[in-house]
Amino acid sequence: MDFYVNGKYSAFEELMHYYHWDFYVYYFLVLIVFINCIKSIVNFISIKKGKSSNLTSGYIDLIISVIAGMGLICGMFFQGILSDISSKYSEIWGNKMFVLCIVAFILFIVQFIFVLRNKNRIFKS
Repeated sequence: MDFYVNGKYSAFEELMHYYHWDFYVYYFLVLIVFINCIKSIVNFISIKKGKSSNLTSGYIDLIISVIAGMGLICGMFFQGILSDISSKYSEIWGNKMFVLCIVAFILFIVQFIFVLRNKNRIFKS
């Protein structure tokens, strides 16, 4: 591991060498949104078939997904700070962060649609 820039030790280089450990938090936030999305789809299918489901998806799951999305947005702000410090690392981690935010947003929209459809089906019954 080379943490030296121009022959001098760089704490920033060492920090960025271990940044992937910090980045796992963002993967976990997307996983939370993904699980909530799957819950809403499974709940919708079970309601449509007239079966009772052990999984219930509702507005609380939407709120949890919004909070996870807010965490991802904070991560995007940090990527902006990182781009001011180092364009090399900003390109690597910024692109990954952007993809994670887009995926989480799409999953949230799908979750939102299915939660609304679930509530409409319940109220029509």
